[in-house]
Amino acid sequence: MTVYVDDMQREATVGPVDGIWSHLLSDLPGEAGRRELLAFAARLGLEARWIQNPGTATEHFDVTEPTRQRALALGAVPIRYGRAVAAITRAKRDLVTD
Repeated sequence: MTVYVDDMQREATVGPVDGIWSHLLSDLPGEAGRRELLAFAARLGLEARWIQNPGTATEHFDVTEPTRQRALALGAVPIRYGRAVAAITRAKRDLVTD
């Protein structure tokens, strides 16, 4: 029951926003993970409609660097982009199919 924020920190334009982007995600599968992620995102001022890949094991929010820093201050666990995110995604898929 943890919300994570990765260190992708990729420069990109997402919609009308230019920024340095990372991902906010939950390690829980299914509806429990969505509730946890949406509750944390609301604390950051993110709108639920901004969720990416809803209903899948890769469900997440894209967050800019200032929001990433606020997420860390609110207790999100920092993880490495790549293998750590992939491990969470695999575990969520495995929990759904078991």
